This record gives sequence, C-alpha cells and structure tokens, in this order.
Amino acid sequence: MIGFSRTKRSAASNAGYADLFGFIGFLFCLLTIVASTMATTAPAEPLAAVLKSVNDFTLDLYLKAAEAKGPGKNILVSPLSASLVTAMVHAGARGKTLEEITKGLRYPTDKDTLEKGFSSLHDLLANTPNVTLEIANKVFVEKTAHAKLVEGYKKTITEVHKSDVESADFLNNHDKERISINNWVSDKTHEKIKDLLQPGVVTPATAMVLVNAIYFYGKWKEQFDKKQTYPEDFYITKSQTVKVPMMHMTKNMRYAEIPELDAKAVELCYTNENVCLQIILPNAKDGLEGLQQKLRAGAFDLSNIPFYPTKVQLSLPKFKLEETINIKDLFKKMGMQSMFEQSADFSGMFDGVPVAVSDAIQKTFMDVNEEGTEAAAATGLALANRISLDPSFHVNHPCFGRLLLEASVVAAGPSTAATPTATPAAGAAPATPAGAPAAAAAAGAARAPRATLMLWQLSEPTA
Repeated sequence: MIGFSRTKRSAASNAGYADLFGFIGFLFCLLTIVASTMATTAPAEPLAAVLKSVNDFTLDLYLKAAEAKGPGKNILVSPLSASLVTAMVHAGARGKTLEEITKGLRYPTDKDTLEKGFSSLHDLLANTPNVTLEIANKVFVEKTAHAKLVEGYKKTITEVHKSDVESADFLNNHDKERISINNWVSDKTHEKIKDLLQPGVVTPATAMVLVNAIYFYGKWKEQFDKKQTYPEDFYITKSQTVKVPMMHMTKNMRYAEIPELDAKAVELCYTNENVCLQIILPNAKDGLEGLQQKLRAGAFDLSNIPFYPTKVQLSLPKFKLEETINIKDLFKKMGMQSMFEQSADFSGMFDGVPVAVSDAIQKTFMDVNEEGTEAAAATGLALANRISLDPSFHVNHPCFGRLLLEASVVAAGPSTAATPTATPAAGAAPATPAGAPAAAAAAGAARAPRATLMLWQLSEPTA
C-alpha cells in the first residue's frame, strides 16, 4: 500500500478537491521467470536497463528486510512488484523526490529509456506460455479530483505501465468503493488475497488508489512423488528442530557450489523450462546470517552463480509463506526520504494539489508443494571424485531463494532459443567442482539480463 496525503491546503483544494490518498497493494505468488527468448520492437538496451535496475534493487531490499525482521524470521518480498508499482508513482514525481526514487529503485535516469524498458517488460511478462502468469495495474481516481490529474501522467500510466484508470466516488461512497477494489484484487489474484483494503483505509478524503496484482501458478516439469513426502527435521537453529513435510526427488537440474558464500544452489524448472525456482542453501545449518553478511560486504555477485546441469538428490520442504511488509520503512532506509515528507514533489501527478506518500505496504503469498507453485551437505567416500557422486541438496535448515526473469532481448524478429550460461565475476574463476561438465566451466559467455521478481527467506517452514 502506498498512501498519499496532501501536504498543504490550497484555495482550489478547499473548494472540493479531496486529500490524495493512494493505495498500492501487492500480491506475488512465488515464481522464477527465466524468459530466455522474446521478440520486441523496442531496442534491447531499454529492457536490459530496467531489468538491471530491478536486479540491483533486489539485494538491498532483501537485506534491509532481513535487518528489520531480525534473525530466524521468514521473509517474502517481490522486488519486481515493488518496482513496477512504484514506477507509477515515480512518473508523477519531480525534483528531489524524483531523484531519490530514481536512485533508490535504481531506475535509469533517462526518461525515454525507462519508459521503453517498462513497456517492454510488461510485454515480456504477458508472454510466458505453459504457466499462468497474470499481472494487472489499475488506478482509481476520486471523480472530483479527476480534473486535476495531469494529462501526461495519465498517458504514461496507461501506455507505459498498462494501467486502467477508473473514476471512483470516494467522497460519498468510500466504503462501497473499498469493497469494490477488494473484489477486483480478489478476482485478479484468484481469491488468494481478500480484503486487502481494511476499513478506514479508504475515506471521504481519498483521492486516488493505485493497485498492482500479480498471480502465478505453475507445475514442476518433474513433479515430486507424494509417496516420497514424509516428516523430517528442519533445523531452525543449530540445535533446535521442527518436523516438516519433506519432499524428495533425484533428477537432473541446474546445480552450483558457491565457495565465496559457503553455500550451494539449485534451480527447479516448471513446465515452461524458462520459469524456475532458485534455492540458495548455506552449507552450515546456522549459516544464513553469515551468508547475508558476505552479501552485504559484496563477497559475491548473485548474477554470477556458476550453474551446471547434473543429477541432484533434492530434499525440499512443502511450505506456504504469506507476508505483509512495511515498504515505507525499507524505502526510507534506502534513501527515499522526501516522498514521505512535507517537501515531497508530485506535481507531475496532480496539478495544484501538493501531496506526500503516507504509507507503503507490500503483501505477498507463496505456496510450494509436490505439484508445483501457486505464487544439505553432500556426503561421499573420502577418496571419491565429488563430481562422480550425485550432489545432495538437503533443505533442512534456513535458506533463501530468488525468482528470476532472464530475457534475451532483440530489436525485432522471431524468438530463438537461448541456453543460460554462467559468467563469473570479473577476475574470478568459476566456482565449478573439478570434473564438472564443460558447459559449467565455459565462463565468459554473454548472459541475458536477469531481474529478480521475488526473493524469499525460509527460516521455519509452515505447510
């Protein structure tokens, strides 16, 4: 939720223009998009620039959320959803407010690049076959304030951000409009998010409500056998365990070891093989905080994980995550201050109605089971070559994961298949075990831009 309140009252506003109070609701059901191919009429650079901005924004958002919640807590946050919906706020910002949002969200500074990039990104997200991915933006404007909406702003949110704009009677029927918006959100999220707007959020003073909803459902390419799901210990601390329903499979999948983080990673594909769930597991049962410290110190670039295909013995808990996060506090910690203050400048949104953001909340949902998603230490004989054994990936202690959008962007023309390849950090050797497939060691190949749609931390599974 992003709410706006007017910072000072003008004669025109006293004459009947309501205080601006905007709402942005988020739903993101867990997914990783690895959309390797796409034809777009926009140049490659704008989409690549926007994808990079989301990727750069992701890690800071996750680490700020981890700091805010403290150790041992589950986290579910959608950097892409935050970026998509805040882009509609950014479009109306000016001056210092614009500069801070641009820097905090890592947006390209060139307006043309930003708008073409977001337009292409929406096109990319709308073309993901063999899974259900639905994204919707909508702006509800108080009918007495509609005349104050800057025409250029309206054009940007409809043409670039693919948002409908609808008049609403908040002044006389605020609760009826609140229920109507909740019903829209519930419909767009297949009833996974209900009653998003609580009583009192929408009032007669509300002038604008902005809503973003994302829904995903995908089945695994290789589904888990339900007969192989049984209770196992999950270490919530080094010595304390809880029983969780643990799923098991041994299949070919993308696997990597990351010595810089003392961790390893796998990617599970859905029926659309370009849509994947990535899991990053510390080697130590209590290693998640140490891993976060390494990420804060810049010890490793998560875009350079050296995945290679191999057979993996995977154990993964069934779990559901639901999260409500105060994005306002996180944004402030990331340097976005003025948008929440009296000095906020959103003159590009409404003409003559000074406003500031009053609140920002993100709400998310994720369900992982044997069929798919609706939103461990390796052992072996001492003398065995590690690559000759099937790696074991036992998710029985806290870990985190990413949901990635990878896109080969072309100027125009038909889509072509692309195979993801790993690129190490500058000057670094690929973290590939000796004897790993040559494809894993083929570092330096060009990699399509990647952006994180979702980042989650699993500290204690709940099924």
